[in-house]
Amino acid sequence: MTMQTAAAVSPQGLISRALWHNRVLVSLVILHLCSALITCYVLDVPFDSGTIPTLITLLKTLVPLFVIFLMFWRFGYMAMVVRPARPSQWFIADIRENALNGERLANGVVGFLAISVFAGTFAVLKDLVPLINPFSWDPYFAQLDQTLHGGYAPYELLMPLLGSPLITTIINAAYHFWFFLLYFIVFMTSFDRDNAVRRNSFLIAMVLTWVIGGNLLAAIFSSAGPVYYEVLGYGSEFVPLLDKLHEFAEISPVWALDVHAMLIDGYLNDGPVKGISAMPSMHVASAVMMACFGFSWRKWAGWLLVAFAIVIQLGSVHLAWHYAIDGYFGAIIGLVCWYVACKLAEWQG
Repeated sequence: MTMQTAAAVSPQGLISRALWHNRVLVSLVILHLCSALITCYVLDVPFDSGTIPTLITLLKTLVPLFVIFLMFWRFGYMAMVVRPARPSQWFIADIRENALNGERLANGVVGFLAISVFAGTFAVLKDLVPLINPFSWDPYFAQLDQTLHGGYAPYELLMPLLGSPLITTIINAAYHFWFFLLYFIVFMTSFDRDNAVRRNSFLIAMVLTWVIGGNLLAAIFSSAGPVYYEVLGYGSEFVPLLDKLHEFAEISPVWALDVHAMLIDGYLNDGPVKGISAMPSMHVASAVMMACFGFSWRKWAGWLLVAFAIVIQLGSVHLAWHYAIDGYFGAIIGLVCWYVACKLAEWQG
């Protein structure tokens, strides 16, 4: 649809088209919302999460940053690739065509808003995991990890490779960057009009991965992770890892330790931010899903995101968030959900 045609369509018409083009995504988000409301009703708990205000604040910060970044990226593209005779006119026309296109804006807003609503609903259900099924799987996963890794805890095998303050800080930075990257891809994809199937595949995969992995399986295989192993009374197997992380933090920042403390405070003292859940690793699951998306766009992007997913897997173990098996399982979930999402996106058309 050209810009002139889109301009002729009423706002209500644009929204109707956008809802139709996002019908699978919107339907999944509505079903998830209904499930969360029913779960809260059955458990007699409020439909609320202390994580939601944090998410809203982050999105208020990130969305303007995304827009500014894209403006600079298009300017660089113009200067280095297009090199038009009249740069100002080209840049203004580019903004009008890409940023002010009614069809694109409506489709993007519906897609991004759907994911934003889903993120809040997901946070509500994640907080309820230990209420639905108290943490009990940690000893099993810790033992399975040792069995799969020759009798060693995976962090012991990684310590000679990753056990330095600087490397730990770099890995922790990558682990935190994951959030920015995930939502940047969500933002970019929501407004993508070049390939509808690829766009819808990613957004649908986003919902499927987090519902199946982060809500359903997290509740079935309820576990807290190595960092809380001793706190839950399972033993001191991971105390050496935590001691090492605190030792590193005296030399170079290890921000994960602050998040460790914040989440356990939420769990033990009903603090504002809760959401402890280890199996499966949603960091790894979503990183693998992003890699699949990368391959659907450019091969080099796919391999770059594969490397990032490996770093996230290593970091999930090294920073005491997860048992290695959490990441292996998460990777499988990411792959399967991407495959299913592609089929749903092709069916939607």
